[in-house]
Amino acid sequence: MNSSASVLLVSRDTTLLHLRKSILGTYFRVETASRLSEAESQIADQAFDLVVLCFTLSNDEYGQIGALARGKVPEPAILTLHAPGKPRRANTAGGVVLVEKGPLTLLKASAEVLGFELKGRRRAVLS
Repeated sequence: MNSSASVLLVSRDTTLLHLRKSILGTYFRVETASRLSEAESQIADQAFDLVVLCFTLSNDEYGQIGALARGKVPEPAILTLHAPGKPRRANTAGGVVLVEKGPLTLLKASAEVLGFELKGRRRAVLS
């Protein structure tokens, strides 16, 4: 496997999507979805190594996207973003990233889940 791991970011907040894409895109191929239908279509049509679910999703959206992702072969890893003041999802799949710790935390968690070592500002290297 090369350094072109693919990540799907799903959030209702397009500003957060653009910010996260710019950060993760430094190391990985990143696609975004701001609507349930977009996420469903992308998961059905592409293989992702990681799906990141934002705290802005409703419980129904979270459940539907998570179930669809878990039904893929190979199954992508799932990270759930958690924000202060928001209740944690009772049925969290995969790891949880606390967004108040900053965007670098998301990058590090994503690299760890994907088995990549971050090196400078180049593409990630398989560890």
